[in-house]
Amino acid sequence: MFLRGICLCAALAAIAPAAWAQAPAQIQVPGNPALDPLRKQADEAYRQRNFGLTMQLAEQILQQEPEDHVALYLRGSARIEVGIATNAAELIRLGIADSREAIRHEGSGLPDYYLPYIYGMSYLTGMEGKKTHAQTARQVADSVLEREDLADDERANLLYQRAHAEVQLKDFPTAEADLQQALQLDPNHEAAHMLQAEIAAKTKSPQEAVNAYSRVIQVFPQDPVVYNNRGMYLLGIKQYQYAVNDFTKAIELNPKFTEAHINRGFCLMEAGDWKTAEGSLNSALAIEPNHTGALSLRGQCRMQQGRTAEGLQDFNQIVQAAPTSASSYADLGFAQFFAGEYVGANMSFAKAMELDPNARFLLPWRLAAEVRCGTITQELYKASLTKAEAERDWVDHIILYQGGRIDETGLLAAVHPNDDAAKVAQTCEAYYFIGLEMTRRNRAADARGYFQRAAQSKVSKLSAYRGALLALNTAN
Repeated sequence: MFLRGICLCAALAAIAPAAWAQAPAQIQVPGNPALDPLRKQADEAYRQRNFGLTMQLAEQILQQEPEDHVALYLRGSARIEVGIATNAAELIRLGIADSREAIRHEGSGLPDYYLPYIYGMSYLTGMEGKKTHAQTARQVADSVLEREDLADDERANLLYQRAHAEVQLKDFPTAEADLQQALQLDPNHEAAHMLQAEIAAKTKSPQEAVNAYSRVIQVFPQDPVVYNNRGMYLLGIKQYQYAVNDFTKAIELNPKFTEAHINRGFCLMEAGDWKTAEGSLNSALAIEPNHTGALSLRGQCRMQQGRTAEGLQDFNQIVQAAPTSASSYADLGFAQFFAGEYVGANMSFAKAMELDPNARFLLPWRLAAEVRCGTITQELYKASLTKAEAERDWVDHIILYQGGRIDETGLLAAVHPNDDAAKVAQTCEAYYFIGLEMTRRNRAADARGYFQRAAQSKVSKLSAYRGALLALNTAN
């Protein structure tokens, strides 16, 4: 376990490329003909990936016709897409429920109606680590694929969705076979081509994976999505300039491609070019002013450039846009903490934990804020301070260190010895919290040394890493 930072994780979830399920076919439905224009608008909004408008229009239909299966299908599809983009499992579940209702009310077993259900269920496996979701998705796909009345494009879509479930189950050879069969039926099935590249990214060398993405670009040279997705892979292997080139190309092909602007900005942040990154994020926010992922990243850019007030303004806007989201308040809390606004930080962390009682990893940050405010809520930390040594986890050790129960050597000795990812993350956090303590003791030179060590981890998803960068910038 480590004290993952919600702020950057939320942004990444909002900008990561989706699996690009096929857009639903336009379907005629018996019922109130006066609703046909709304149905058509909702369908067109989905095809344009304007999922917010899709949900809005579908809900207008459902207010008048609660059993309208087209509206249920479109709202379910849109909810699943937005849930994936924002890492919101509950929204995905709502979309799955809509899909089930659409299937039930449609009545004849229309194949397209199973696609969002299968996609949503398989995606939950990756999000929650529960194989049963993807196993259920595969079973449903199996049952529909047994039908003999499927058109080629319907069978190709279902094969793609089954392959997606198989990827979640790490059954890559079977997924590859399904994708090859799908492409035999529909050679221009873009989602199948893209999933082949994603499998290469998971199972083959970096060069082979880049070649796989490049083959998709050869098939779809005018599609901005394929450049964006190759850019995301290049970003993941730290080929920043090549990734920026791909995101730039995607933007040239579609200047309104919000995700490409955000991805380009994040890539530039990873390369340390905060000013240019902010420009890309400004472009994204000109298209979607309340995009919380873009606001979070821009807030970080502004704070790294020493424009703390503007950075905090971005994080406050996130809370206004998503006032019931625990991650919104955690975002704001980290920003306030790094800005030295410890009373506000503690209040924001408390609100985040109220909204998400499982956000225990915020406890060490609350203690750090309270120590600097001079008032400590002892009850919050009692369990960690009284826990038997064999039962302590990483959160407990950070709290014990701040409470003076263990020293720097003891904290570093508690770092996970075997899990490489946890070891790197916890070491970064240990150095950051030691740096905080050295600062509190007015040992500026020692503090700087520890912050430098924390910054060497380059684990950008960690709040401790970002805090170390800010501490070093402030000291310069």
